[in-house]
Amino acid sequence: MPCRLAPATLAAVLLLSLPAAAEDAPEADTASALVGKYLKAVQAKKWVHAQKLVHPGTVKAIAERKKRNATHPMDPKAFEKTEYYLKAFRVGAVKASAAGTFVVEVSEDNFQVEEKGLAEGDAATYLVGKQDGKWYVVDKKRNETFTADSIKYGYKGFFDRVEKAPDAASPAGQP
Repeated sequence: MPCRLAPATLAAVLLLSLPAAAEDAPEADTASALVGKYLKAVQAKKWVHAQKLVHPGTVKAIAERKKRNATHPMDPKAFEKTEYYLKAFRVGAVKASAAGTFVVEVSEDNFQVEEKGLAEGDAATYLVGKQDGKWYVVDKKRNETFTADSIKYGYKGFFDRVEKAPDAASPAGQP
């Protein structure tokens, strides 16, 4: 008799079996867990709790956009009554990127307010980075991802400086 798993259990098993680079595994796991924690708070509409996980620079950018009556993708409260709100999510692959950051792929199920229906499997990516030794969710993109260049040039000053490992071909401390 075949083994049957509930869809949620199967999804968890598949996500846990995703390969991660051995050297980045703990930090990749941290990035994945942080996005999951952030999205759980957003799903529960615990805005204050969610905002504590958002990078301080992003919080400033959200405030600046609000002054101009514009929205920011990391301000889900701004979208909940007129556009969409998060009903469910699945965290997927985590990829190391520029400046010691991670890009976390997520599949989101969002309730569309105007259409009064659920859009399942909306692709989103979240940028996660470290500032002053603390990990933060920095930004979100829907149906696209972050490139190394977009991170290097678009988020200057957002992240802790990443020390480059010494070149294996030269002795330590020598060029």
